[in-house]
Amino acid sequence: MSRPLALLSLALVLAACGASPRRQVFVTGPQGNGGYVGPQGNRYTGPQGNGGGGVVASGDSRAQLGQLDQLLRQRGYTALGPAIHGSLVPNGLIAYAVAATPGACYAIFALGDQPGQDLNLTVTDPSARTIAYDVRPDSHPYAVVCPGVSGRLAARLQMLAGEGGYYYAVYQGPSNSQPDLAAFFGAGQAAPQVQSAQLDQATNQRITAAEQRLTGERFRRVYGPIGMVLSEGMTRQFPATLQAGTCYAFASFGGPGAADTDITLVDGSGNEIERDVETAADGMIRYCPTAAGAYNLVVKMYTGNGPLFTLAYQQGAPEQGAQQTQVVAATSTATAGLEENFRLLDGDMRARGYENMGDAQRGQLAEAAVQDYPIELEGGKCYAILAVGDNGVRDLDLLLVDGAGATVDRDVEQDPRPIVRVCPTRSGSFRMQVKMFAGAGNFVYGAYRWPRGVRGPFGLAGLMYVRLAEVTQLLSVEGFQPDADFTPARGTFRREGEDHSHTVALRGGMCYSVLVVGGDGVNDIEATLLQGTTPVANDGTRNAFPSVRHCPTANGNFTLKVKAVSGSGAYFYQLFTQTQ
Repeated sequence: MSRPLALLSLALVLAACGASPRRQVFVTGPQGNGGYVGPQGNRYTGPQGNGGGGVVASGDSRAQLGQLDQLLRQRGYTALGPAIHGSLVPNGLIAYAVAATPGACYAIFALGDQPGQDLNLTVTDPSARTIAYDVRPDSHPYAVVCPGVSGRLAARLQMLAGEGGYYYAVYQGPSNSQPDLAAFFGAGQAAPQVQSAQLDQATNQRITAAEQRLTGERFRRVYGPIGMVLSEGMTRQFPATLQAGTCYAFASFGGPGAADTDITLVDGSGNEIERDVETAADGMIRYCPTAAGAYNLVVKMYTGNGPLFTLAYQQGAPEQGAQQTQVVAATSTATAGLEENFRLLDGDMRARGYENMGDAQRGQLAEAAVQDYPIELEGGKCYAILAVGDNGVRDLDLLLVDGAGATVDRDVEQDPRPIVRVCPTRSGSFRMQVKMFAGAGNFVYGAYRWPRGVRGPFGLAGLMYVRLAEVTQLLSVEGFQPDADFTPARGTFRREGEDHSHTVALRGGMCYSVLVVGGDGVNDIEATLLQGTTPVANDGTRNAFPSVRHCPTANGNFTLKVKAVSGSGAYFYQLFTQTQ
């Protein structure tokens, strides 16, 4: 991880990803060197956000490279090497590495050069959490990220529609800078900002009472109160940078007129890390990250209309006035809508190797309502079905039931984006059951087919093998390969809640991904990597195929702790190393 700050092209291992060799292209800008572009794909503007300076994209993709180079340099950004010209087939994938340092922001973009292209961009941090994305249906995805940590980011490009060439580039800029490229690409005016709110006496008293309890646990306020006037159903999100080795508390307090406010900590693609599920005017969540990284703090006026105040606390934070890292950004934006959320999940399934089974479908449910949908599945094949709810949906559950009425897979996590997988042994009729456990509103669902084999090495077959294959595909795009010195192994969770520990030897100077996949009956595995008794990496994404990443500085034995959070059955674990 000590490479110079530069663009590092990651090798594609799977031919199915469909990337052709790249060549570097120097675009002449005002200072005569390579050009880049920054994104707003993560949908927020930072404290020093600024506009596009009146420049609007014109000409072909090569001409736009020069225009963007000029625009970004005016904002204090510098190109990290020349732009790269590459090519992708339909649904092709490729990833590029960006060596990030704290205190800097990075503008990452791609420009398609063929008509009919739809390019997606997803940016992940060193722990593989998504920190930004742009899945709008166009050929010029972009994102600006300020990760606040050192390490290798991965920028993944996916040709969702069309094929052919593109230009890819990255710029580095000053801390907390967010150049707004929406105007450059003709996206129109930015969405209006919400009205600020003044703290009233009654709400302040509740904040004071809560802080007295937090003080006893050594929490100190590090952010807020930031007040916004929101109408019912409105959501806002703040970028947050969290450090390892400490704990945080985040709170939402409703002012006059607010009956129920929610607060949630999510990763860059909306996967919920922690969530307030109480139906009250005030909400609070806590989180102790095992690795530093970028997140989003989402607040919502679920019921009522009026002020909502956001605050953040850090355990053991320095006294007020002492220098400390900014935890939460000063400004917020609206969260993604239903269609954008579905496009993000749909792109991820296709990146894993699945194919669409027809067009996405839409539905609507009131709270506690249930809707069944028939589906025909072929024996000896594997499938996945996902659903995602709009901002009025708190908890959407998804179950897949066979012809005899037995549940073959379920996703009943407290979130609005469930997904189930199944590999039936016989062809037959199944029922997809969607339940609105909490909240109400619209949802979109889609079904996917695994087009390749369902058996592989180590005697793996069916659901366990497909889960391994889909994650392996994503790891391969980022340059991860199975560790030749490690022998994969199996285990069995005999009951839900059971945990096991395994010793893994890691070499210093290497980067690892430790992958755990569950088989039939296993719905959610938590995986944690420890050095001694200290956690160094964790995957809490609430699925049956967690992957934890770590780059040790010295050789040593580590403990992989796995827990059956939901379900029981067999699991398999394997070690991957990343090419440098």
